[in-house]
Amino acid sequence: MDETVREQLNRLLHVGRWGRRDVELDAEMRFHLEELSRDLEARGLDPASARIRAEREFGGLNRTKQAWRDQRTWVPLEELVQDVRYAIRVLRRSLTLTALAGAMLALAIAAGTSLFTVVDAVLLAPLPYPRAGQLVVVYEAYLTLRAPNVSVTPGTFLEWQDRARGFAAFTAIDTRRQNLTSDGEPEQVGVAAVSRGFAPTVGVSPAIGRLFRDDEFQSGRAAVALLSHALWTSRYGRADVLGRRLILDDIPYTIVGVLPPGFMFPNPAERVWVPLPMTEADRENRTGHTLFAMARLRDGVSVPAGARELHAVAAALQREYPASNKEWDVTVQPARDALVGKTGQVLKALTGAVALLLVVACANVAGLLVTHGVARRRELAIRAALGASRLRVVRQLLTESVILGLVGTAVGVFLAWITGPVLTALAPPDLLTWKPIRLDARAIVFAAGAGLAAAGLFGTLPAIIASRAHIGAAASDRAAGRGSAHLRQWLVAIEVALAVVLVGGAALLGQTLARLTSVDLGFQPDGVVTMTLALPPTRFADDTRVDAFYRALFERLRGLPGVRAGAVQALPLSGNTSVRPYQVDGGPSGLARPVAHYRIVSPGYVEAMRIPLRAGRTFTDLDTADRPLVVVVNETLRRQAWGDRNPVGARITFGGAPDKWAQVVGVVADVRHFGPGTAAPPEMYWPSAQIDAIPGETLRRMRRNMTLVVAADRDPVSVVPEVCAAVQAIDPDQPIATVRTMASLVGASLWLSRAAAWLVAIFGTSALAFALLGVFGAAAYGVTARRRELAVRMALGAAPQKVTRLVLGGALRAAIGGIGAGLLVIALVRHSIAGRLVEIDAADPPVLVLVACVVAAATALASWVPARRAGRIDPMQALRVE
Repeated sequence: MDETVREQLNRLLHVGRWGRRDVELDAEMRFHLEELSRDLEARGLDPASARIRAEREFGGLNRTKQAWRDQRTWVPLEELVQDVRYAIRVLRRSLTLTALAGAMLALAIAAGTSLFTVVDAVLLAPLPYPRAGQLVVVYEAYLTLRAPNVSVTPGTFLEWQDRARGFAAFTAIDTRRQNLTSDGEPEQVGVAAVSRGFAPTVGVSPAIGRLFRDDEFQSGRAAVALLSHALWTSRYGRADVLGRRLILDDIPYTIVGVLPPGFMFPNPAERVWVPLPMTEADRENRTGHTLFAMARLRDGVSVPAGARELHAVAAALQREYPASNKEWDVTVQPARDALVGKTGQVLKALTGAVALLLVVACANVAGLLVTHGVARRRELAIRAALGASRLRVVRQLLTESVILGLVGTAVGVFLAWITGPVLTALAPPDLLTWKPIRLDARAIVFAAGAGLAAAGLFGTLPAIIASRAHIGAAASDRAAGRGSAHLRQWLVAIEVALAVVLVGGAALLGQTLARLTSVDLGFQPDGVVTMTLALPPTRFADDTRVDAFYRALFERLRGLPGVRAGAVQALPLSGNTSVRPYQVDGGPSGLARPVAHYRIVSPGYVEAMRIPLRAGRTFTDLDTADRPLVVVVNETLRRQAWGDRNPVGARITFGGAPDKWAQVVGVVADVRHFGPGTAAPPEMYWPSAQIDAIPGETLRRMRRNMTLVVAADRDPVSVVPEVCAAVQAIDPDQPIATVRTMASLVGASLWLSRAAAWLVAIFGTSALAFALLGVFGAAAYGVTARRRELAVRMALGAAPQKVTRLVLGGALRAAIGGIGAGLLVIALVRHSIAGRLVEIDAADPPVLVLVACVVAAATALASWVPARRAGRIDPMQALRVE
């Protein structure tokens, strides 16, 4: 065994090391040949005959040398080393081809690798939960308005928890902002109140301490809390915090554990978790949609099976509780899809765009290799004549393609590395990722795989075609046959078709972005700054104290020059909303159980946001708790409930409470609360001072956790210190957080659309450039291949202009076919594209016609130079060369 291992090791060490060893072998073989020749001469042969007979008996120097090599090396590995060395020499001799093909591959792979770092961080990296594939997010679905993702009522959640057997655990989450005032400066933190079932649902083990016990979810128990690892590090320096007191909104909590690094539930804003008791009163609450629900499926239960079971539970609730559940079903989504949201759809579309760009680059490189193979037909034919098998020739050509792909991959990875910081800086701060966006081992493996796949894609067919060379081709200087020309035409058509798809997609997305930026949001974001307040319930449990705080604050703010101020519980474009059912007094409604989104606002909010008033009035300081209830509705709710009538003076239930009627005092314009791409839902505005008309701690908390909206005639950010001073003058312990301008919120709402439009435009431009290069190369190759034919035509009297048109027409036929194929692809996938476009037809004829004209004009321009050169051929010189 030792001898075998030693022999194999020696054979491995001898691979590719034949320089010095060949000299020694030649000397040894010459010695033996001369000895044999002298021996034959001694037997009576003359020197010449002895030499010939010695070489015959020796078996041929080259054959003997090769046999000796085969015994002392690994033949397949030795041949691979030879192929690599020869491929490097060939590519070095063809620097233009190598640089051009490598540059195209590098750009495509750099784009793919950079996008992969984002896709990996958002869509592929494991979630910070064990067996995350079993986690789902469950919403209520409002059937009448086709709203599939509505927050959950406590009563419905408890019914799911009791009846669904295919789920191992459920937990409900109520997120809020609270003031943390212990162990440092006061600050607002995100707090998630989680119901029983939190531990088995998330399935995570704490870094230190423990999770909540079941008895800690009962009302009246001592308050306990869990900290995020980030908060433990930043505020406590990783000190021992178990058993320490945590003050949230003046309420003491005992810290019982710290969650591990990277844990996020349900979003990155939460830094403290506390128990959420669920009582029998909550079981009767089937109208307050305030909870976020997550569940874990049992082993062996699929997401569709779990969804079917919850649909059955929802149907049972519709029969048992028609007053509250008749219009409600359920939506079940895998946790990643629900948490990532539209970002996942956009990233998948961009991944497809990058794949198309890589295919275009591969088609162009394949065209270059076809041309290069034709130029090498004599070399390859001679190799075949000397005994090289077709498989060996194909392997040699594929080795060249692989090396070319590796060069492009290396350069592409380098480009992705140097552009990585730029990509990270451009990502929005609220982009939900499960790992850092950076070039790591996974991205490098992806790039290597993409490079090898590209090498196989662009190298296989040219290698097979080039390997068909025979000795007859080596004797002629005529251009290759029609097969290579036809292949180049097909490759050009594919390139142009894919370029049309990308350019058309970029044009449609660009038009979408233009329309989104011009959409009337229903308010004016310029000159508006927002910031959040969280009034502690211990000091502001009484509604009159809350009213007094806001009244004093707005008096101070309105005293500032050029300042208008108000407050709202759910800011437009924030993603937060709440819905409640309503009824109209004496007014017909086509909905059996209509619901509307509601906004709790202070006087001055509509004016600060500059929301147009369509009829009636807005709220004033006189709309207090001791005055008749009033409400303002938007135009969508007005059309839904009253049609074309003016609802001012009509009555509507206040918050869905059947015995609480409010008078409609105004109608305001629709506000696109969920972004410029989503139509405004029916909304009603409630005055914050009258919320005590509806029982329930949820509304009390919303009123205490308001967002200040301050509009100024100067730079809105310059007003922030004055607002902070006004708050501190009223309550020195009250912090202000989340300071941002409305303009930045609007920009963030357009980030996905803007990023998709710009990236697809970049990919489309690159693909079009590659396609035009392919058109130019195909036309130039066609002129070279048909040089004799064109010279004969001109010698027989064809005008140069006619020859130019002939070449130009031939070059454009493939491009026009590609344009038509690209438009057909867009037409076939228009429905899937339309899901990502807003207020635009995915097959919008003007846009597509413009794209077709631009691509056609560009391909004609790319073909013009070779066609013009064809018209300048000198027949006598060309035929003399032939």
